[in-house]
Amino acid sequence: MTGNLKDVNITRNRYIWNIWMFIISFTLSNFVSGIIYDTYVNYLQEVARPVATSFWSYYGYATFISAIMVLLVNKIGYKRILLFCPLTSFGALIAILYLDIPILYQIMTVLALVGLQLHYAILGPYIAAYTTSENKTLWYSRTYWIGYIGWAFTTYLGGYLTVLRFANRINGNFSEAQNLTKYIDSLAPNLKSLYIKANGDVLLLTAIVAGISLIPVLLIREKREDYKSLDTKNKESIKDKARTIFRAIVNKYALAYVIYWALINFGMGLFTPYYTVFLNRNLHIDRSTASLLVSISYLAMVLFIMFTPKVVKKLGQIVTLAGVLLLSIPFMMIIANGDKFGKFMIPVVGIALFIRSGLANLGSPIDSSLPMEIVKKEIRPAMSSIINIVAGLMSIVSGKFTGDYLFVNQAGYKTGYYIAAGLYVVGSIILLLVFMKNYNRPREEESSAN
Repeated sequence: MTGNLKDVNITRNRYIWNIWMFIISFTLSNFVSGIIYDTYVNYLQEVARPVATSFWSYYGYATFISAIMVLLVNKIGYKRILLFCPLTSFGALIAILYLDIPILYQIMTVLALVGLQLHYAILGPYIAAYTTSENKTLWYSRTYWIGYIGWAFTTYLGGYLTVLRFANRINGNFSEAQNLTKYIDSLAPNLKSLYIKANGDVLLLTAIVAGISLIPVLLIREKREDYKSLDTKNKESIKDKARTIFRAIVNKYALAYVIYWALINFGMGLFTPYYTVFLNRNLHIDRSTASLLVSISYLAMVLFIMFTPKVVKKLGQIVTLAGVLLLSIPFMMIIANGDKFGKFMIPVVGIALFIRSGLANLGSPIDSSLPMEIVKKEIRPAMSSIINIVAGLMSIVSGKFTGDYLFVNQAGYKTGYYIAAGLYVVGSIILLLVFMKNYNRPREEESSAN
């Protein structure tokens, strides 16, 4: 009994260690995300605008590639796949900064985003592998809110450092550089060139952080048994893999979730990657302040997600997930119409960004755990792969829509909020109609299965 208890404790400690190594790696990756989704998008606005206006398409390509890579978990484990995260982000950023080849902006944007998205694609099955049904919501929530601290911090820091480096390059003070960034398109050519170089300085620092994020991945103490049980055969053919994937989506819950997630991803692609672009170019809020507002909204993710376990316990996971989506819509409308608030625009838009972001992301841990509940354990990676493939495809479509149609005129950035609001309503209805009865509360059979 003593020996068995010792073995159990050793396994539990290894599980907890592996989760924490993932969280550290995930947090460092989110440091990079804060720059990629803010400074990098603004950088692309100047050096490769077609890539910037279709940015969500490249996010979609990256999500698709990441989803395919998750299918390799059964063969090579989680650790080897996670090694791609820091390596691709680091390599892509360095290449973009030092290789002046136009097509590289497309290729390296995809690779940089693969380095980020792969963490999210693998998060669901990874955390499920090291937790039980009793503590999974806690660990999913903890992973997200700690990770988002990094995202919030560098979103603000990216804008601040860009203005700071811009001030240094023009031999001016911070306030002077800050005012110049209110109207980027009106800058004289020499000033715009220095502004672009200031963005590049920040991206170089980000590449270094991406390289450092390799360390916690190397420290993961993985054993084959962590993913071996997912194998049904020693050698699984492509046909067998396809059959496994098909098995994951042949129930109504899986299909409904895929449809819901596709709608939400299309909607997110119409406004979330372009926050600072909208604030800076539509509302004419200076670059540093725009990044600060978005950064504060990411802090809302941290704060709200900390309360996810308590809210789920009180309301159930489906009510929580659908409810926060619906409640976030009024605040989306405030952001879209921020120019109507005159001298109060910045505080009103800032508060709306904060609450919308917090509400919408309070359900993130549920979005990771719910699809792992509706399929059997051995096909969790396949399910994760499927929903990420679909999300990737919808993101590609969303990016094509914004790049080729919606964002042809600057006013399209505002319209995106309205379209997304409608999709959020439809997604919430699907959740309530399909999942409310059987998945609002944890089921005993699901608990015993884990």
